[in-house]
Amino acid sequence: MCDIRTLCKKDQAHISHCTNCQTVYIWHNNLVLNFTPQDFQLFYETLEHQNFHDCCMTFPDGEERVVVHSPCRDISFTFTQQEWRNVKDAMSEAILLQQVYELIR
Repeated sequence: MCDIRTLCKKDQAHISHCTNCQTVYIWHNNLVLNFTPQDFQLFYETLEHQNFHDCCMTFPDGEERVVVHSPCRDISFTFTQQEWRNVKDAMSEAILLQQVYELIR
């Protein structure tokens, strides 16, 4: 059974992990993404190399959003500039906290 521990929360971005199986969860609005610790690190590095204004597009509601493709070709995630910043900041803090927990273990 998973024992979920919060790593970071920024507005609607909530990142946690299971202390047993080490699965990392990104909860955002109505989505939950599951990662191994290694895949979480790779996903973070991918997002860190992207600049919002280099890859955003205007949606039909007039709001600029960045589109992030998932491993499943048919599913993509969209983030406004503030959501984008929050997710990236939360992931960065979560990685630091993961390293702290690993040192304690």
